[in-house]
Amino acid sequence: MIDPALIGNPLKRRLQSHGVATMMSLRQLRTPEAAMIVRSCGFDGFYVDREHGMYSDGETAALCSAGLMMGLMPAVRVRANTPAEIAGALDAGALAVIVPHVGGPGDAERAVRSAKFPPRGDRSVAALAPATRYRAMPLAESMRLADDIVMVFAMLETPEGVANAEAIAGIDGIDALMIGPTDLSAALGVPGAVREGPVRDAYLTAAAAARKHGKHFVAGGAGGPDAAEMAQHGARIFMGGTDVAYLIAAAKASAASLREAAQSGGAAAENRGRR
Repeated sequence: MIDPALIGNPLKRRLQSHGVATMMSLRQLRTPEAAMIVRSCGFDGFYVDREHGMYSDGETAALCSAGLMMGLMPAVRVRANTPAEIAGALDAGALAVIVPHVGGPGDAERAVRSAKFPPRGDRSVAALAPATRYRAMPLAESMRLADDIVMVFAMLETPEGVANAEAIAGIDGIDALMIGPTDLSAALGVPGAVREGPVRDAYLTAAAAARKHGKHFVAGGAGGPDAAEMAQHGARIFMGGTDVAYLIAAAKASAASLREAAQSGGAAAENRGRR
C-alpha cells in the first residue's frame, strides 16, 4: 500500500482540509535551489512559466523534481493546449498544469484528456515517473494515483473564455479557473487596466462560476481584486508574483534605502566638518 503522505499533491491536501494555498511563479530562476527559496519564503507551490519563461525540458524537470523533494506542488504553465505540452510537463514531475487561452468547454475537455490516462483521457503511460516517486507498483494503481494527484487549471484570457466560464468550470477534470489579466486587458481594449473595470468584473464572474461548480479559483497574481476580497468570493488558491518582480521590488527598495542612508550620512559628516 502506498503512503499518501509520501506520494500525493500537498496543495490539493491543503485544499481538501479547508486550508488556503499560496503559489508564486518562476520566470528566470532555473536551478533546483529555486524550490528551496520558494519553500523558505513560505509558499505552498510554484509554477514554471514555459509560456513566457523560455525554460528547456531539462530545466523544467529539474525544478519540478526539486519541488517534489521540498514538499511543494510544482506546476507548469504550458506553452499551448496540446497533448505533447501537457503530458511532457506531467512526465517532468509537475503535479498541475496551467493551460493558457482556454476559450470554451471544448478547450477545457481537450486539456483534461491530455492530462488524464485512459479511459478518462489519452495521456501516454509512463510506468515510472517523478510524480509517483519512481515507486514500482501495479500499472493500474500507478495510473489511478497519477490521475488523482494531477490538477488542471484553466486560464481564461479572452472575452470568450470569461463568457464561457460556467461551461468550462463544469467540465469534469478541471480543478480551477484562473484569469490571465494582462492578455485579457489587451483583448478587452483596456491594456494594463488589470485591477478595475472589465477585468475586475471578469475575476468576479469566473470566481462565481468556479464556486457554482465546486471548483477552485486562483486569485491574486497580476490583477483583479485584492486577496481579501477574493477570499470573500470563495477563492482559496492565491498566486503571488514572479521571481523577477520580487527581485526587482526588493532590489529597488534596497537601492533607495542605501542611497538615502549614504546621503544622510554624508550630510551629517559635512555638518560636523563645519563645526
